[in-house]
Amino acid sequence: MKPAYLINETVLFEPDARRLCALADYPARAVILHGPVSECLLQLLEQNELVLTQRYLFAAVWEKQGAVVTTNALYQTIASIRKALKSTGLEENIIITIPKAGFKSVAQLRMGTLAEFVERNKAVPKPVLADISSEMAKPEMPPPVTQRTSRFWRPTMAYWLAGALFLLSCGVLYVELKPADPVFVGYHAIGTINGCQVYSSWRDTEKSKSMWISLSQRFPLICKTGKVAYMTLNRAQLGIPVIICDRAPENHEARCESIFYRQPYYDNE
Repeated sequence: MKPAYLINETVLFEPDARRLCALADYPARAVILHGPVSECLLQLLEQNELVLTQRYLFAAVWEKQGAVVTTNALYQTIASIRKALKSTGLEENIIITIPKAGFKSVAQLRMGTLAEFVERNKAVPKPVLADISSEMAKPEMPPPVTQRTSRFWRPTMAYWLAGALFLLSCGVLYVELKPADPVFVGYHAIGTINGCQVYSSWRDTEKSKSMWISLSQRFPLICKTGKVAYMTLNRAQLGIPVIICDRAPENHEARCESIFYRQPYYDNE
């Protein structure tokens, strides 16, 4: 039987189907996860309560498939996991970021088979409400003034409720349609070097500029005039990812190439 995970007694995760679903709504309201999102969640759950470094997740999720991604891709994957869990009704944030260390799952977790969890949920008896209609006394008629007041307030309350529901639906629609932040929103311009506009994930402009010049001298880094380059500097990675585009990446016609320099770049520290 294929394994499944029950998260906080409410949400089912099926790794083989890459699917999350609230146990009470299974399978009508299942959420299908992208491959890296599902694999990253599986790694965190398999090692629940343990801190997984960025380096570990890069190797376990992407590099075993022959792919190399930036730190931003990892953070977007973690954000997608949290959003998917919340959409299934899980209110607790079970994926915790550990500053300068990595990420860990803090879920109440049970592992078993899908059939076990679904059958057990069906077997839970539903509460039966007693029929008390015969025991209810006939209500007393309210005074005429109270009756008139009730008739006055009933439509007013209905209007207020309808307005509140409309505003709530507008808020949900805004959140869903709100465009996501640009991928490189956290990068900082370090200047134009040999005609190439360079951005870095570090705030230290001089340090970033020094790293770029050193990288250009050691490797065939080609960024011509008019192009844009994004350099990711992260101590958790043994190398430097660089993305070079012929124009701003926000432009849908932009063409970019990704390069990953694996050699260490903190030798002089």
